[in-house]
Amino acid sequence: MNGGAHDASAPVPLLPAALANPSVYPHDAADLRIVETHISWIALAGPCAYKLKKPVRFDFLDYSTRDLRRAACNVELALNRRWAPQLYLDLHWLAHDENGVRFVARESDTAEPAVRMRRFDRREELDALLDRGAVTAAELAALGRAVARWQAAAPVVAPDSPWGTPGPTLCLALGNFAALREPGTPFDRARIDRLERWTRASHRSLVHALERRRACGRVRECHGDLHSRNVVRIDGVLTPFDGIDFDPRLRWIDVASDVAFMAMDLERFGRPDLAHAFLDAWWSESGDHGAAEPMPWLITYRALVRAKVDALRARQAVRAEQRAAAWSECERFVALAERRLRDRTGRLFATVGVSGAGKSWLAARLVSELPAIRLRADVERKRLAGLAPLANSGSAPDAGLYSPERTAATDASVADSAAGLLRAGYDVIVDATHLLARRRAALEAIAASSGGNAVWLECTAPESVLRERIAARRDDPSEATIQVLERQLAVREPLSPAQRAHAVTVRTDEPVDVRAVAAALRAAAAPPDGSSAASARES
Repeated sequence: MNGGAHDASAPVPLLPAALANPSVYPHDAADLRIVETHISWIALAGPCAYKLKKPVRFDFLDYSTRDLRRAACNVELALNRRWAPQLYLDLHWLAHDENGVRFVARESDTAEPAVRMRRFDRREELDALLDRGAVTAAELAALGRAVARWQAAAPVVAPDSPWGTPGPTLCLALGNFAALREPGTPFDRARIDRLERWTRASHRSLVHALERRRACGRVRECHGDLHSRNVVRIDGVLTPFDGIDFDPRLRWIDVASDVAFMAMDLERFGRPDLAHAFLDAWWSESGDHGAAEPMPWLITYRALVRAKVDALRARQAVRAEQRAAAWSECERFVALAERRLRDRTGRLFATVGVSGAGKSWLAARLVSELPAIRLRADVERKRLAGLAPLANSGSAPDAGLYSPERTAATDASVADSAAGLLRAGYDVIVDATHLLARRRAALEAIAASSGGNAVWLECTAPESVLRERIAARRDDPSEATIQVLERQLAVREPLSPAQRAHAVTVRTDEPVDVRAVAAALRAAAAPPDGSSAASARES
């Protein structure tokens, strides 16, 4: 790594002192503040923010010349307008001429480029919201859906490009370790060596899966740096900003890598409920359940990316307290990476009940309360047919979308997705009727393969309430009618005594304490002897 020289023609030697002068700005510079990162200076001046690249060179970035900085600013502006067009305004230039130092709208040969942004309240950045507990699961779910939609519209990597292939991806991951081994790093070398061995070994087992994902279009031009410091609430909506501009290898990535970054950071704040809300919404919107297989590796990789950045910050820090704070953050990320070194399998929860019994209503609320990832059969059935979740297929009972063949395909798809999520360590709620013993047996086999039992969430309500709910249903993936309900009531099979031992029954026509239901489900999933498997699953 190199702190990099700059080209003498640019006014970089005047930075950052020049930015602290209100007269350099073409507008009122009220509440002027300068923020410094390891690669940028950001001047917050009145209604705008000006972001300038530092003249630095690292193994992952080169801003050492004005031309490189200008190119990076242009890329930053174009890329981030996809995510936050309301924030990214234009380029301005810090010029040094006979009139002194000032920002101008036109480029000159010696002017330093800056991305001009709309200034926002830094208290609305996601990390600040998390610090004070001022963000909800619903907001993170909305972000997860939005990320899935942005990714679906993003360009797919060219087949002959090296970006996003398993080899270079491993190289990027291994590149994190050098900064964590440099002299003065306050870590036991054995910890870092153990993480590197796990990174190499786990990657070997994922090579074929990563190749398959790339072949089916899962490597796209992504944000590349999607964590809590790069998301802000704008007009009530969590909005990503500051995506990677300096290295295409870091943004042409598997879409799951972006998602893993955010999930990892939410876990760092001790909010697995928000991580699951974000992941559940992303998975529901994208249908990319195959991302579960590489997700633990990607989360570890992303934790170590942040650890490396904090190590760089610590070494650049001038004041002792800044250095100590950066090393403390670095330690938190290393510890988070180490969590994935412990094997963990998820727990399988599944709803039971006829249409209108409140299964989906309750399952949606349990996503952040358990927390868990929900697989909703009604949504997956539509997805397999190429339909939007709220599309009406016009199918008759037992025909069209609801034919036995389509139902079997839906069951198989949901079961395969559930198995992958369980192996990756996620608790899963399978949201479907599961009225027949043979369909419940299939889920029990999946749970057993993960070393646990299927836990049943039986939802009930009086028949009159069921009929009222179905008659009033609007904008719902389920196409159940009164005729379907009557058939379900006639054919449903009761839970067996063995299933009853791992079941929680809830009357949804009465007030439901979701937190108490979640606690009862967790208790029903625990081994009866209180063995270490239970505590391992909770870790």
